[in-house]
Amino acid sequence: MGRYKYIVFVILIAAASMTVGCGKSKKHLGVADSLAKEKKLDEALSEYTKAIEGGEDLVHAYFGRGNVYLEQEKLEEAANDFRKAIDVNPNYIDAHKKLAETFIKIGAPDDEFEKRFKAIQNEPGNALKYVDLGVFYHKLEQDRDAIEQYKRALALEPKNSYIMYNLGVGYLDMGLYEDAETIFRQSAEIEPNYDKVQYNLAISLHKQGKIDDAIKAVKKTLEVNPKYSDAYIVLGLVKLKEKKFDEAIAEYNKAMEIDPDNLEARYQRAIVFALQKRYDEALEENLKILEKNPKHANAAYNVGVIYHRLDRLDKALEWYDKVAKKIDPLYEDAYYNRAQIYSMKGDHSKAYNDYITYSMITKWRTGKDPAVVYNQDEIKEMFLRTTPALKDQVLDKELESKTN
Repeated sequence: MGRYKYIVFVILIAAASMTVGCGKSKKHLGVADSLAKEKKLDEALSEYTKAIEGGEDLVHAYFGRGNVYLEQEKLEEAANDFRKAIDVNPNYIDAHKKLAETFIKIGAPDDEFEKRFKAIQNEPGNALKYVDLGVFYHKLEQDRDAIEQYKRALALEPKNSYIMYNLGVGYLDMGLYEDAETIFRQSAEIEPNYDKVQYNLAISLHKQGKIDDAIKAVKKTLEVNPKYSDAYIVLGLVKLKEKKFDEAIAEYNKAMEIDPDNLEARYQRAIVFALQKRYDEALEENLKILEKNPKHANAAYNVGVIYHRLDRLDKALEWYDKVAKKIDPLYEDAYYNRAQIYSMKGDHSKAYNDYITYSMITKWRTGKDPAVVYNQDEIKEMFLRTTPALKDQVLDKELESKTN
């Protein structure tokens, strides 16, 4: 998932402040757990939310709130929280199990896993039964398990381009771009007029920086299917990287001529407007996206960034708050930019609190210890020199054609 940043500074909170903040959040978690056991679900929900806003032990907080939502039969909310717990700790088995349980409730009353396993037992030589199980795993974002099933299917039917396509998408979702390229090329040799294969081949090439080959694959996609709207987004990204802004906008316009509801084309167009300092147009585009999809975190974040660049700091804070509190509490850059504003306003306590949240999320995502800066005057000076960056690439999951 590409995100451009101009500069990154991570500040660890002073020991005393961190102790106070953590203690408060842990208190919310303890109260929430007790309320959940007593089946006081609305109060428990409130306490888990406060713990999440405090940024402490997010795995525990998201998992707990997910369980409350599940008991309340708020299945979409439950699935979202279990996924967030898994994002923080991919090895959290209980969250995977609860996510599977929630998905089954959403999808069908039957035991979906059991049904698919039995189908394989009854027809172990039927490759499509393994694909069906793989797609189910894919819906649960269990990509490794999905890939294993696709490989078993491919062993039964080595020349099946549909199975290859599913396997390639699995590789893309895991960031295994070279493997994805290999399997998409094999699929294209068998069925060269499979537009989704050509398009996803272009994505895998673009991710590796093989721009010329990516363009060839996109053009092949459009030869096969001239109405493949997302293909023009890739061409626009290539032009954007070359800083050919007007040409990038022209490509995004083509995508929207084919599909006026293509939000990613509109989102990318907003990026170019902002880079050209056409801020009113950029704001208009992002707000139109949010009308269609109020949970589009990148669009909401970019609204905040635009106000930030215009020195309308109160409006910027309003949008960073919206991202962090209502849309995606793990959106680390919202905390980073909010800390910048707090520091410029002289509120170093709030700035430090946001930076410790930023540093924790960043460490969870990257596995690396962040840099440490302690001097407040030095931090303030760096903030004054720093310009917040837009989120300016389409998410992998929104670019790729999915199996389901």
